[in-house]
Amino acid sequence: MVHRNFRLARTVALMAAVTAFALSAPAFAAEIGEEDVPSTSVVPAEGPNGAAPVNPPSSATSPSAPSGTYVPAPAGMKPTSPSHHASSRHSVREPEIEPAQARLKVLEDAPVYSAPAKSSKHLEQMSAGKFVDVTGSTHYYLQVRLKSGQTGYIDPSAVELVKPADKVFVLSHDAGVLDKPNRWAKKLAEVHQGHNVHVVGVSLNYMRIRMKSGLEGFIPMTALE
Repeated sequence: MVHRNFRLARTVALMAAVTAFALSAPAFAAEIGEEDVPSTSVVPAEGPNGAAPVNPPSSATSPSAPSGTYVPAPAGMKPTSPSHHASSRHSVREPEIEPAQARLKVLEDAPVYSAPAKSSKHLEQMSAGKFVDVTGSTHYYLQVRLKSGQTGYIDPSAVELVKPADKVFVLSHDAGVLDKPNRWAKKLAEVHQGHNVHVVGVSLNYMRIRMKSGLEGFIPMTALE
């Protein structure tokens, strides 16, 4: 009887201890959650003692673009290349001039053009018998300076381009014989240093020669110096 009562008392005491432990478990769990924060938990916006964190999350998603990032132009705007303005400024090509100095007689009435082309503006009408100051030549025209100070261009056939001469010279340099007195002319033949040449005319910076074969053409004066 005494032994049975002792076992009953132990059973009651064990049940009471289990009940007490069950009731205290939520409080124990709550105490752990407040004091021991796992290292993988989300850190709050403010650091310890209310200070801002060293690397705030917003810095990782900053709206500013990195240096060197291409930013497209606004819609409707076309990119402008510096070379575009340069090419438009130099779209009008200046004529290539071979310098010369001569005062030539006008053989027939002829217009003076503003550019070496018949389609260009007429600056002045030259009359036969007048003289014109030549300052150079292009491929097909003579460049002249008018009394007004303007620069114009006249057809070589309208002036006395070649003045007659009759002299023999010894060549100091080899030279090509050209069909016209300018550097764009076609080469007809060649004469060599040390040979005699018969000069039959003078035209700008060129001498008109007659070869033994009867062929006539122009050589630069520098070949006789």
